[in-house]
Amino acid sequence: MYDIWNLWTGCTRCSEGCANCYMFEMEKRWGRDGTFKVNKTTFDYPIKKNRQGQYKVIPGSKIRINMMSDTFLPEADEYRDKMWDIIAMRSDVEFYLLTKRPERIFECMPKWYWSKGGLENVSFNITCENQKRADERIPILRELPVKHKGIMCAPLISEIHIEKYL
Repeated sequence: MYDIWNLWTGCTRCSEGCANCYMFEMEKRWGRDGTFKVNKTTFDYPIKKNRQGQYKVIPGSKIRINMMSDTFLPEADEYRDKMWDIIAMRSDVEFYLLTKRPERIFECMPKWYWSKGGLENVSFNITCENQKRADERIPILRELPVKHKGIMCAPLISEIHIEKYL
């Protein structure tokens, strides 16, 4: 089962790939302006239980995090440790993080994360919309001491060659 867990929505543009971001268009449709907002009703989604006391998110599920924002957005700093606590509680669920801000990953992780050597159920993924951003972000991702890493070439606004990083 694939699902999305938007702990917060809204973002600030940080590169060329943000010019036509789907998040801002969707926010407009919903009468919002795309500024940062915590989703209090779904913040603890992966640990919510049904009436029988079972997790609503079934074991083995795959969850994409913050598809309407960026997990490493500075405005979210005060909420991120709670997110990591929830992820750690659900080692039976795979979590997929996507960011345009890999330079913030290391500083935004709880100290216990590095002492554990990372979590098996988390995949760190970066976006690269052009060669400039690929050359900037991929080396950062490669140096991170995390177990699972990925690259998404999107939104693709020009030709990209990532062969040298593979």
